[in-house]
Amino acid sequence: MLYFLIILALIIISILALRLRVRFEIDDNRRVLFAGLGRSGPEYDFMTKLVTVKLFGMKFKTLTPGEKPKTEKEPKLKKEIKAKPNRVKPFQKIIELIPAASKAFWKYSRSIMKATIIEELNGQIKAGFDSPDRTGQVYGYYQAVAGAVPAIGRNLEYVPIWDEATFSGTARGSVALPLYKLVYRTIILIINLPLREIIKLTIGYKERSHDGQ
Repeated sequence: MLYFLIILALIIISILALRLRVRFEIDDNRRVLFAGLGRSGPEYDFMTKLVTVKLFGMKFKTLTPGEKPKTEKEPKLKKEIKAKPNRVKPFQKIIELIPAASKAFWKYSRSIMKATIIEELNGQIKAGFDSPDRTGQVYGYYQAVAGAVPAIGRNLEYVPIWDEATFSGTARGSVALPLYKLVYRTIILIINLPLREIIKLTIGYKERSHDGQ
């Protein structure tokens, strides 16, 4: 039993030590986006429209998005609908929960951003959209992110093209979040949220009868 617990603890520690990773590569011949745990996960190729499932960095399977295995449809059985007691979700209760929930989620978002590691980031992208307004909007987003995360502004340059819709350039990047930090921050979020009130509001309050009973 002791050996089993030790092995189980080692497995859990090994999993928590992995990183949630998002990696992208952009150039004239290759445009891919990977998202997974460690080196395992799906990689989408925007040029071939194929999804490559990787396992420990090695190609495991290739899929075409939208394809679904053919299965025989089973007849649906009609379920008896049981009458549920009338419950309401007072709007006032929702308003009362917003400040505490917003504060907790804001702290959670900031802590996740601080815990995120930029493993690799470099390149230059030249892009324009179908209207100068949209190009300016995207460029504004880039400036905002570059101001919040200086490493992006230093290593990844975005050059807006105002007079045509175009896309070119080269860029490589990889950002990661240690799984143990995500788990820890999520536990802190759950502690900070007014869970009891959220659960009550999700279930709903029993509607009071008009006759005072």
